[in-house]
Amino acid sequence: MSEEILIIKCGPFSEKISIKDIKSIKKTRNPLSSAALSINRIEIRYGFSGMTLISPKDKEQFVGLILQKNNNIDIKI
Repeated sequence: MSEEILIIKCGPFSEKISIKDIKSIKKTRNPLSSAALSINRIEIRYGFSGMTLISPKDKEQFVGLILQKNNNIDIKI
């Protein structure tokens, strides 16, 4: 994660999300294929209709770091 951009990597693929565009973060067990290797995932909604699923090692620390950059995010963890 850079100062303003969240970079999600999975193998040779990567996705960049502006932290200021993140609208919500919530826990999910959604089985959709994604960069999340675990079924215990975090759903990130951003922009007009963007959505991605990730599985950070420490969910609470991840959310804390994101909130330091954008405290207007709806959190449901």
